[in-house]
This record gives sequence, C-alpha cells and structure tokens, in this order.
Amino acid sequence: MSKAFTSEDIPVPDIQPEAPRLAPGEVRYVTPEGHRALHDELAALPPSSRRAQALAAILPQLTVHAPRCEGRAVFGCWVRLRDEAGRDAIWRLVGPDEADARARRLSIDSPLARELLGKAAGDAISLELPKGPVDYEVIEVSGAPPKDVS
Repeated sequence: MSKAFTSEDIPVPDIQPEAPRLAPGEVRYVTPEGHRALHDELAALPPSSRRAQALAAILPQLTVHAPRCEGRAVFGCWVRLRDEAGRDAIWRLVGPDEADARARRLSIDSPLARELLGKAAGDAISLELPKGPVDYEVIEVSGAPPKDVS
C-alpha cells in the first residue's frame, strides 16, 4: 500500500470529552445500582482512556434517584409487557447513562419508556414502529426485578 494512504504522519489531536451540557433546571437521573456500576467501571479503566475521561465528566452531573414503584411505572421500576402475540418483555426504566438493551435497561428518554410512564398493570399502550403500530399490555410493575430475570 502506498504511504499516501496511511495516517502515520498526521497528528492525532488529544480530544477531551466534554461533560454533557444540561439545560437550566434539567436533572439527569441514575439509579443507585447504575451509579455504583458507572463508578466501578471508571475504577477499572486506565485513567487516560477516552471512556474513563467521559465517565469522569458525566458522574458529577448525575442525580441518584432510588425508585418508588407503587403500582405505576416510574423511573427505576421494572415493567413486564405483553405484546399482541402473547410474548412478554421485561424492562427497567433507567437514565440514559445506564441504558443497556442486553441487560433489559431501557432509557427513560426512549419512546417506549415515555409511553410506559404512569401506567399500571392492566393498562394498554400503543407504540408506532416502522412496520406499524404495536399494542402492549402492562402485566406487572415492580420495584424489584421479576424472578425470571437473570
């Protein structure tokens, strides 16, 4: 390959991540478990890594909020949904900094989470997807993960 196509001579700028800019009065919530996990992740990373720098910038701006799930879906609650085909899905409503679909943690800013806020068992929601609307029934709202979630 020609040296013209390599980047050895191009200096790489040292880009420092900026802390997220919050609007006046905006609060960025995180669950107690999510806060611990982010601190643990930061402690395990080399300080010079871009992820460590980003975490160090984000963590001071987070507000830890312990969930109070009293039958209605709010921040931090676990929600079991059933779709039209009878399939269940279980999600925990969390802040954007701890969201992880593989771990069943759904950002409170997502369209599905916004539809779920304030709903209780027996309530129905409809979500507009690219393939068309999908209806769900809220089966359970809990402060603890359901027993069948690992």
